[in-house]
Amino acid sequence: MTPLIRLVKITKAYRPGLHPVTVLRGIDLEVAAGEFVAIMGPSGSGKSTLLYILGCLDRPTGGEYFLEGREVSHLKPDELAAVRNTKLGFVFQSFFLLPRLTALENAELPLLYSDVPAGERRRRALEVLELVGLGDRAGHLPAELSGGEMQRVAIARALVNRPPLLLADEPTGNLDRANSHLIMGIFRELHARQGLTLLMVTHDPEMAAYARRRLTLRDGEIVADETANEERRGE
Repeated sequence: MTPLIRLVKITKAYRPGLHPVTVLRGIDLEVAAGEFVAIMGPSGSGKSTLLYILGCLDRPTGGEYFLEGREVSHLKPDELAAVRNTKLGFVFQSFFLLPRLTALENAELPLLYSDVPAGERRRRALEVLELVGLGDRAGHLPAELSGGEMQRVAIARALVNRPPLLLADEPTGNLDRANSHLIMGIFRELHARQGLTLLMVTHDPEMAAYARRRLTLRDGEIVADETANEERRGE
């Protein structure tokens, strides 16, 4: 079976001056559909750079990135935008909600670029808000929501286009412990019940423990690829 994600010798280097800075060094990785993967590593290890390449928000310097069997790293900008809108959902540490839009309107936003009729946009946005436990907060502005609620709206927005892959960059970084565990519980439910594929960057081992598989990056290389013991995770 073709993996959902396949990376072949992915490299990334930045050239701020005469001396290039290499961030990723020949990353090989396969992720099957339905996996929940946490990406860990010290600051500067390349984990966020890797996630941004996976999300087609940045291009690798070298190597190949196959998403659902299609090489995507060399697509034109409009083709990459279509991939992001139909195949990928994003959740970031900062919620990036538009302050003058309600939770419902924020959740609808990705559908505005998909020619979905207004009634269907509203129905699907309400559906994902219900999924994250915010159906009764649909009419509230971000300023009227807690941090945990704003992150749940961001998750709803990421899910509204029904993407096969959800990418999260430090999704609990701005939350307290109770809300962090609430968000991770939502991710685990999405993975278990809907078979959603999740890749999450985190510095927190407690949050990474929710994932079935954990990758560790150091100096731009994958130095560990571990699968959690199911019995232990259930304790």
